[in-house]
Amino acid sequence: MKNIRLERINSELQKAISSIIDNDLRDPQIDAIISVNQVEITPDLAYAKVFITSIGKTPTDEIVARLKGAGGFIRGKLSKKIDLRITPRLEFLKDTSQEYSNKIDSILKTIKYSTPADGDDDN
Repeated sequence: MKNIRLERINSELQKAISSIIDNDLRDPQIDAIISVNQVEITPDLAYAKVFITSIGKTPTDEIVARLKGAGGFIRGKLSKKIDLRITPRLEFLKDTSQEYSNKIDSILKTIKYSTPADGDDDN
């Protein structure tokens, strides 16, 4: 079972990072709505993986690169919003869970179910 404290910190980081990206980050080359889907912090609270998705004209890979470039700015704002002894270093990653879900869904749709023939009962 995951540590409840880490889960709570993950949730608070997710809210704070999302707020910083929405309200404080001003990058004119990002033309998209950015969503922070999940945050996973290490047990020593030194690093946090931030999984994002986006909707808009700018590709998610480019947004991830831009967020990595603004990581110091976001971390500085985060240190003022979250009261932790150590502000974690942020690693921004593209969230591929939706793509994975769509892939599994399409595989399941291609599976054809067969029913046993009338004379093949094992009973």
